[in-house]
Amino acid sequence: MGKSILKRTIGTMLLMSVMVGMQSLIAQDKIISKKGDETLCTITRITDTHIEYLDPQDEFYKIEKKYIKEVEFSENPRNPTDHSNNTSKVIKFNLLSLLNNSLQFSYEKALDPLNSIEITFKVFGVSIQDFPEEKKGGGIDLGYRFRLGDFINGDRKIENSHVLDGIGIKPTVGACYAQIDIENAQEKYYYVHIGTVINYQVVFKNRILFEGYGGIHIYKGKNKIDFLNTPTRTGVLDFEDGDLNGSDNIAFSLGIKMGYVFGGFDRDARLLRW
Repeated sequence: MGKSILKRTIGTMLLMSVMVGMQSLIAQDKIISKKGDETLCTITRITDTHIEYLDPQDEFYKIEKKYIKEVEFSENPRNPTDHSNNTSKVIKFNLLSLLNNSLQFSYEKALDPLNSIEITFKVFGVSIQDFPEEKKGGGIDLGYRFRLGDFINGDRKIENSHVLDGIGIKPTVGACYAQIDIENAQEKYYYVHIGTVINYQVVFKNRILFEGYGGIHIYKGKNKIDFLNTPTRTGVLDFEDGDLNGSDNIAFSLGIKMGYVFGGFDRDARLLRW
């Protein structure tokens, strides 16, 4: 009686092992390298740069996408997003610039999950409060943003956040021209600047973006001041233009922006787990 039970137990365990083995073979994914090598595995995660997987012995591995030709998934189809083709864009308005006699709006486009470009337009003389002088003119800034990480998602950093989320560093170049009329005087000036901005962006519901930023810049420019019935004078250029305040060839930028995000992929599609 005892031997019969033991035999049946061993037989059942062997049958279960075979069934589990067959099931794992059927359900396994396949990674095919550019060299033609095939790896049966269970893919656990896909990021922008690599694929993580478990082999049949449950050993963990990671392989860079640049070495992979294609991936064949098991009987449950899975379609990873190709983040290199993302088209996330945002139009942003500077909320603080209106307090400094300027209307500023920006357009940012993601190039890939780690980089984006931005162009900002400035129109002087638009404000929500009264200023004693009449100001005309405007400017344009160009920036290239390097995305460094995402504080909100902690050590997972950028892999599970929107492409526009997180902290970034943005080298910027720009140029401005302005004319100021006040009482019996008129000032005209222009300048070009180059600097570095650090910003933090948060995307809500894949549609609404908030940004806070600050930066330091160096600039070079000229100004001319005309007084009624007096000779024209030139002087050291100081300015307060929207988010940029400058003196003695050093300027500081500071601002808060709100924008609308469109196109591209959403937060949920960035992190694929099974």
